[in-house]
Amino acid sequence: MDILTIWDFTLTPFYLLVILGIGYLIQGNKQNKIVEYKYFTLGLFAKLSGAIAFSLVYTLYYDGGDTTNYYKGAVALSNLKSVDFTSYWNILNNDLRYENYIAFNADTGYPPFYMYRTANTFSVCRYSSLIADLGFNSFIPMSLLTATFSYIGIWKLYRLFNTLYKGMEKHLAYAILFLPTLLFWGSGIMKDTFVLSSTCWISYNFFKVFIQGKNILVNSFFMILNLVVVINIKPYVIMSLLPGVMLWLNSAYLKGIPFPWPKLFMIPLLGSIIGVVGYITINNLSQLMGTYGDVDQAINQAQIIQQDLLREGQYGNNNYNIGEIDGTIGGMISLAPVAIFTAIYRPMFFEIGSPMMVVSVIENSILFVLTMFLLMKVKFINIFRVIVREPILLYSLVFSLFLAFGVGIAGTNFGAMVRYKVPFVPYYFAMLVVIYNLTKPNRSS
Repeated sequence: MDILTIWDFTLTPFYLLVILGIGYLIQGNKQNKIVEYKYFTLGLFAKLSGAIAFSLVYTLYYDGGDTTNYYKGAVALSNLKSVDFTSYWNILNNDLRYENYIAFNADTGYPPFYMYRTANTFSVCRYSSLIADLGFNSFIPMSLLTATFSYIGIWKLYRLFNTLYKGMEKHLAYAILFLPTLLFWGSGIMKDTFVLSSTCWISYNFFKVFIQGKNILVNSFFMILNLVVVINIKPYVIMSLLPGVMLWLNSAYLKGIPFPWPKLFMIPLLGSIIGVVGYITINNLSQLMGTYGDVDQAINQAQIIQQDLLREGQYGNNNYNIGEIDGTIGGMISLAPVAIFTAIYRPMFFEIGSPMMVVSVIENSILFVLTMFLLMKVKFINIFRVIVREPILLYSLVFSLFLAFGVGIAGTNFGAMVRYKVPFVPYYFAMLVVIYNLTKPNRSS
């Protein structure tokens, strides 16, 4: 299958005009009432540009990769519905038995078997197949549609932060809508695009259901839908979300109590209730999460991933080594500080191993400088107080640290790590932006 065809270059301008036109109409209808909507179309344009850049790099520079194979699998599955709808429906519902695979033929095309045999990986093909017809089975138009649907989730997170912190829309736009890492690695037909969007959706829906109590049925539906997407693609991200979600809920309820003495009584009570709910939730999710639903299996999986990413022939020699995973919880914890630092701030300028890493290095350097600037300008105790006082900042920090720990400890390859870290990047940047704005001396109360 030829990836780029004449249809990609013919249809792409049309899709850009239609999608941006719809975006412009939405912005025009909303921006007079909601100030942050002035960035809606610009953010959408940046997202679409990232999808085009990602598509061209992987087709013209790398001559293919995971994204092109996801595309092949999606198109083959979409074609299958007109040949054997029963097999198509079975596969779409994650029935990946070999009996269904042999329903593909030369006319439908064959999805890469290494993807088909791995449910988490093939889920990207399953979800992408739903927009294949809408994109006329063309790679760049399908990438643009993927980026557009992903942008909805990103925009929800941006709206959430702006709902809570008025007057920061410009800085938050840089932190959430315009980060190069998110625009490039989070816009193409890839796992990271789906998981980033769904994670943002989950945060927004959780806030609406459990904190504000608004539109509970609709937001519950989308929260469950996006939980399913994450569980089917990258279940370990759920393990990073849950601790933050529990603390967010606890912190939000305590913040609503105006007097200190009731808080002292409520802290252990709410903590116990949320702990029990969290335990039940984790137990119910463990079967769906497979390997990541059990601590010992999760550690073993981290060892496997670490060794796999060290294969230079497959992933290149752009590796890092924070230490060997010895299979114990104590060993994992001892590696936590360097793993978290690695996932958040590396690669650094002296670790550039390929042209594709330059943007990530620049972004990481800016993030490191911003963090150091914040620590020098604001006392650590004041930063701590702000995080504890603001529930969403506590959630953002805990989610970022947990996922950074998992990404940093299991990875050994910078090229893979810059993709794996995508879900927590907007949360960490947005957290720093809010802390800075809440603590700067000239801020009006």
